[in-house]
Amino acid sequence: MSTPLTNLLSSGTNSGLASQATSTTPGGNLGESAFLTLLAAELQYQNPLQPMDNTQFVAQLAQFSSLAAVTKQSTTLNDILSTLQQQNPVVQLSQLIGKTVSTQQGSGVVTAVSQQGQNLLVDVKGLGSVPVSDITQVQA
Repeated sequence: MSTPLTNLLSSGTNSGLASQATSTTPGGNLGESAFLTLLAAELQYQNPLQPMDNTQFVAQLAQFSSLAAVTKQSTTLNDILSTLQQQNPVVQLSQLIGKTVSTQQGSGVVTAVSQQGQNLLVDVKGLGSVPVSDITQVQA
């Protein structure tokens, strides 16, 4: 079943609006402004004798609300992660967990990361706690 929106985009009517509305965000998804542009175009070009079904309109508004909430949540989580990584070196070192490291004492898999005062330590299976400065190589 074709909607007025798909008719608008496929017929080439107002192709400038269609190309503007299909602009994507860096992640490849339609952004909030594109969604609003498409919704406005759909309302503008709907058939007055057969207007958009109320349930479709409400569903599209709900989708827009969800999009806005997910975008805000993603931005907030990225900000938190960035702050944690900048302020806490243990968070940065947690990327070593599960990787094999080599030290002067031998090699093994990192099982934990800790901080004692100014010293950063990694727990290496078979070696115990090893200062980060003793790590000579990291393998996947």
